[in-house]
Amino acid sequence: MANLVYTRVSTDEQSTLRQTHVLTEAGLTPDTVGVRFFSDPAISSKIPALDRAGFQELAGYARPGDTLTVAELYRLCRDLHDILAVRTWCQDHSVKLRVLSGALSGITDLAATDATTTMLVNVLISVGQFQRDLQNELTREGLAAAWANGAKSGRRPQVARLGVVDDVRQAFRAGSSIAALAREHRVSRGAIRTAVADLLPNQSERAVATAAAEPVVVVVEMPGKIARHLRDHADLGDAERQALHQGRAVRRGQGYSLHVTATPQIHHAMLRAAVALNAEGASSADRKAYRIYLDRLNSATINSRGN
Repeated sequence: MANLVYTRVSTDEQSTLRQTHVLTEAGLTPDTVGVRFFSDPAISSKIPALDRAGFQELAGYARPGDTLTVAELYRLCRDLHDILAVRTWCQDHSVKLRVLSGALSGITDLAATDATTTMLVNVLISVGQFQRDLQNELTREGLAAAWANGAKSGRRPQVARLGVVDDVRQAFRAGSSIAALAREHRVSRGAIRTAVADLLPNQSERAVATAAAEPVVVVVEMPGKIARHLRDHADLGDAERQALHQGRAVRRGQGYSLHVTATPQIHHAMLRAAVALNAEGASSADRKAYRIYLDRLNSATINSRGN
């Protein structure tokens, strides 16, 4: 009987090195007789396992008596529903399910139908899901608190990461040019300008004039469900439709999101136009997309005020 090994990473920047290490310790390598590897590279865990191309290839190869092996459970499944779906698939096809690390690694066959295994799987997976949800909740609360206090998300400026902000500012005051400082520290001129922004000539007057002349705009990542609803069903004004049309699409697994640049007022108008997705009778996915857009809009608005 074959041992079907499944690996997955979420992005192109991630590596399967840790998974490979665990699998190798268990004696599972591509050269091992009776072992066949299947992979889903750069596939989000939000896509159910049964819908992924690599897993579907594995499913087509599997035969009764084979064993589906993963180094880590959450490389295969994201949540309780997905795990139970894979477990049911294994039971229907007489395939054993084995996880090599984590709380479930002590169970020889996670797809076994006996009462003890079923109880252990449900309890341990539910606890893991609770921990994941709690971590996400605490992360969101922490970010919201930080944004409310004026913190900004994203990477620190390059000069700050190098720890030379004070040196750059002192040299600029002494007469060094932005170009010379950029060459000296091997960063872009823009990075130097960011570090000395308040020292540039007439900077405060320019900032006041710009703020008075230009409306504040924010970039909000709009879920694809919201974008499709607005394009297909909403009666939008010209400004909202133009902002939607100029949005930059970003692929997310099999879906996408839209980076929309507009004033908060235009974003709120689009949010109101999508309120049907948060109404009674809307699907849970639609309501989730609406909440995500609302949360991102609120966060972007707070950040713009802090700037």
